[in-house]
Amino acid sequence: MNGSNKALKIATPIIIGIAAVATLLIALRRPERREERIYLQQGAIIIEKPGTRLADVARAIADPAIFSYDPATRHAQTSAHLHVAGRGTLTIGSDEHGELLEFNTNVCGDASIIVDPAAAFEAINSEIATVHRTVSAGICTRGYTIFCDGRLTARNTKFLYFSGNRSTFYRGDTATGELDNVVIALSDGASLRMADVDGERLSLHNCRFETAGKYGLYLLGNTRNPVRVESTSLIGAAADVFLSMGRADLELVDCSFSRDRVRFENAKGSVRVKWRAHVRVTDDAGKPVAGAAVLAECKDEKVTATSDAEGLAVLEVTEYIITANGVREVTPHSFQVLRGSKVSGESVSVSVSVSVNGTASMIGEVKLTKK
Repeated sequence: MNGSNKALKIATPIIIGIAAVATLLIALRRPERREERIYLQQGAIIIEKPGTRLADVARAIADPAIFSYDPATRHAQTSAHLHVAGRGTLTIGSDEHGELLEFNTNVCGDASIIVDPAAAFEAINSEIATVHRTVSAGICTRGYTIFCDGRLTARNTKFLYFSGNRSTFYRGDTATGELDNVVIALSDGASLRMADVDGERLSLHNCRFETAGKYGLYLLGNTRNPVRVESTSLIGAAADVFLSMGRADLELVDCSFSRDRVRFENAKGSVRVKWRAHVRVTDDAGKPVAGAAVLAECKDEKVTATSDAEGLAVLEVTEYIITANGVREVTPHSFQVLRGSKVSGESVSVSVSVSVNGTASMIGEVKLTKK
């Protein structure tokens, strides 16, 4: 009996020690669940909560001097940075109603929209601007700034009176997003500035990037894949397009800009300028032919498309390529209608006329001959 007691006394501390170690290991393996919240920290409103709206921010901060929101006018005003952190999301506006977010800034960049890599910011039918709507082209204006390492999407929205000198809308290959019918304007420096982005993670179309400062579209550093911009106006005082300090590749499809206002500064890469050629395929009776394979070909490239129910095939053809060494014209394309691997009609050269606003206006008639 004494031997048993003695063994128990020896074993008890060992068991307790093992249990303590096991508890510690479990605690280390199980990460602490972080509360998703909205709070103020050193002049920044931190938004960690998914599904956050402007009204939610106002309720959480509960201080109109820092952040106010009027539900009747859907107007928010703040003097703080908005930092969407962790896996938080902030959405402004909706399909039914837009909203206005104004930053009450005093100096350049004293309020910002910051989006972390796993976070997201979305604006729909809305406007982001400053309370004091002024812009200085040559110096850093008193506007807000934007830095997105995560997801930034906007639709039917305006970003106005911000500091383009300091902002980077998309930065790094974690940045992703879509801009559809978005105006980015009335800024110093650049309008849309991006740095070291992956072009496959971005969708930019039907926009207007116009600055009172230097550059309409500014690509800094390297691109992992070409950045594609469609049906967009690019307007800058010093250059419409500016590539700097790296190797960046850009595709401009049906865009409006000046080809002599594309600049490279310590940069390699290219700007490939494309237009959509519209080819209508008909049979001998003049009826549209659906499902016809159309080939646009020159010594530089081959592009194919299939005609739709109206007999219309749309092909993106390159007109010229700009590099730091100059402009290289692409030879004119010939258009063929193919059935399988054979030409089912004569090759027809089709001229592409470009209207003033930079959209392709050509409709080419190509006969499909039955053989």
